[in-house]
Amino acid sequence: MRLLTAYVALILDFTKQQPRTQMRLQSSPKWVRFTPFLLGASLLLGSHQAWSTVNIQAWQADNGAKVMFVHAPQLPMLDIKVAFDAGSARDGEQWGVASMMTTLLGLKTTQNSEAELADKMNALGASMGGGVNRDMASFTLRSLTRPSILKPALTLFSETLSQSVFEQSIFDRERKRLLVGLKQQALSPSSMASKAFWKGLYGQHPYGHPVAGSIETVEALTLQEITAFYQTYIVSQNATIAIVGNVDRQQAEAIAEQLLEGLPIGSSPEPIAAPAPVQSTGKSTEIIQFDSSQTYFKMGQIGVERGNPDYYALFLGNHLLGGSGFASLLMKEVREARGLVYGVSSGFAPMRQAGPWIVGLSTKNKTAKEAEKVVNETLAAFMKDFDNAHFQDIKDNLIGGFPLRIDSNAKIIGYISMIGFYGLPLDYLEAFPKAIEKLTKAEVLAAWQRHIHPESMYSVMVGMPE
Repeated sequence: MRLLTAYVALILDFTKQQPRTQMRLQSSPKWVRFTPFLLGASLLLGSHQAWSTVNIQAWQADNGAKVMFVHAPQLPMLDIKVAFDAGSARDGEQWGVASMMTTLLGLKTTQNSEAELADKMNALGASMGGGVNRDMASFTLRSLTRPSILKPALTLFSETLSQSVFEQSIFDRERKRLLVGLKQQALSPSSMASKAFWKGLYGQHPYGHPVAGSIETVEALTLQEITAFYQTYIVSQNATIAIVGNVDRQQAEAIAEQLLEGLPIGSSPEPIAAPAPVQSTGKSTEIIQFDSSQTYFKMGQIGVERGNPDYYALFLGNHLLGGSGFASLLMKEVREARGLVYGVSSGFAPMRQAGPWIVGLSTKNKTAKEAEKVVNETLAAFMKDFDNAHFQDIKDNLIGGFPLRIDSNAKIIGYISMIGFYGLPLDYLEAFPKAIEKLTKAEVLAAWQRHIHPESMYSVMVGMPE
């Protein structure tokens, strides 16, 4: 159980910022019947693979895309993820345009209608999906590597990337669906707290608005804006291709070239501006009155960007403070000692530019202020010192549970896509546990004191706090 807890916390830094997967083309019953066997084999073979080094190969394709490849011959399967620097941070004033483009891409092409695409993929037993976050829009394919299946699956996947048709009737339908979801979120105190937190923390910075946009901005979107966004950002030079599976390097090179056939080379967009650094302006709490029996609370500040050299120390410290479930200080103080919550957690969400550090919980309205007080006291005490034995236990759990983060192709492709997209070293997966092992308590405290400022925390409460 301790290893499982360590594993879950260890991958949170990545999965929190991963795209919302939208499985548009579902697999066929035949694929489902094979799934138990494949999952069992994946666990058996993956557990062996996890203890060995993941050999990541990288190169620049002729079409300008960055390619990340891992040869994984244990199963006759192939996973592909194509990520573009086309997340919601590129929305400009048209909030939601990146999200809507990602939804529409691949629903219909110049060669196939929606029904035809779905039928052909189902017949192959393959699946395609798409998702978006603040930094990237990404599109995925999973297929068996039998030539009679893989070849047509790759053709269809490439077709969706380069020959998608953005049709008014489909756009109108999907926008209505999105608006229904946004209206439901407007009645969810948890969603309200999250949106208010990002807006309050980032203000007018591109990270500050909701990934899916707002009701007002989505209602104002036009099909022309979706098409223009696609033409600007879905280009080869702006792509990172991750390939994991039972193909060799030569095959992977050919696949990388095939995937983006038909797309213009284009260019990478200008970097997103860095958010304003944290200022010592005092704590700030925004209270949003909402008729609820619970108060939803978020507290934090702008943290660090992906690849920051202090991230190892910040991550290790956060695991001790609020990222390790029942082993964390926040859980001990807020739940176990005082019974104020069922759960409380904290985590960093590093992105292209500095992402937030966030503490989240929900509690009864009458105990909201007390919970906030305990969180602040626990953070302040942690920033000064923490128990040596607890610190060592946290390190041991992280290092011992590390192989679980790369025990399947699905996990590996997520990580190598991240490594390629953010320009991290190719030995990142190997270096991470080594860096954790070497860290001292003094180094962790120094990193936290450099980047985290308890006197300048921003908080949001949604509910009826007393």
